[in-house]
Amino acid sequence: MTDTTTPSFWLSLPEGFTSIDLSEDPGDRMSRIVDGLEALTEAGPEQKLGIAISAELALQAQLREGVVHVSNCLVQTEEGEIVQGMFSLFLREQELGAPGSYAQRVARELATAWPDADVDVLDFPLGRAAVTVRDLAVPVSGAVYGLPGSGVATVRQLEALFPHPWSPHVLAVVFTTQHLDYWDGWSVLVGAAINRISFYPPLSEAPDALPPERRDNIRKAFG
Repeated sequence: MTDTTTPSFWLSLPEGFTSIDLSEDPGDRMSRIVDGLEALTEAGPEQKLGIAISAELALQAQLREGVVHVSNCLVQTEEGEIVQGMFSLFLREQELGAPGSYAQRVARELATAWPDADVDVLDFPLGRAAVTVRDLAVPVSGAVYGLPGSGVATVRQLEALFPHPWSPHVLAVVFTTQHLDYWDGWSVLVGAAINRISFYPPLSEAPDALPPERRDNIRKAFG
């Protein structure tokens, strides 16, 4: 991403993650998910449509929150079950405080605000992040599935907050899934995806991909 109105980041998706065109027609997006499921499973059309609708509902909620990147992740477990998750990136303007203090301070704030969440400070190649994992109850309208009434679905959400190195922004990496039984597998996949995010362009790109004052001079010299 090299937008002129927001700070830059670069993302290389690992296997299993498919970038979603945020400007695409919602019906076309759902059809694309169903087509992807055709190659993975022999599940019935109702199950495939249910997965596609769940993904679109989650995406619409994130679009309202200003998401800048979304990837859909479909995985077939060893038991043959199809599990689905959504990997999203947000850039939010925020006061970062003293250099190096952001992750610890925000982790304390989140632990107070969400006492039932798992909160930690973790180091990634991208930098140090405040990381939370929590379960959320999400209302689901039965009308969406052609059913009477409504219900509640439980989703698990991981959020990692990274201070941007040279702008008053936070990169929020959010992963959400209804398939809690596969959480150990998701943790590995999401970690791999986060490790492929960078605030600097890859060596294969021109050294002037960043503004002159923000170029990585070490990479420029040795790349």
